[in-house]
Amino acid sequence: MAFQPYRLTSSKCYSATDERIRCVACYDPHREVVREAAFYDAKCLACHGRAATKPLKACPVAKKDCVTCHMPKIELPGSDNLFSDHQIRIAREHEPYPN
Repeated sequence: MAFQPYRLTSSKCYSATDERIRCVACYDPHREVVREAAFYDAKCLACHGRAATKPLKACPVAKKDCVTCHMPKIELPGSDNLFSDHQIRIAREHEPYPN
């Protein structure tokens, strides 16, 4: 779970040829990680918004704070740390954790 590249490439929307779904598409390696969910909305909408070149299906539930549902924070067993799961998906409450 804590190995984000593996989780990202396990996402249904991952494409090896799409530059919009890379670590550096969301994070600047020369700056601190932004912790506010709203910051990442523009990153999600680059693919799922109307302005996208080939827009993917939009979320019918919300248009903001996308990562709170699609990249939920998970506590690792035996740890007090929460990690954002980088397997982008529709995460439903109480469903089993995907491998």
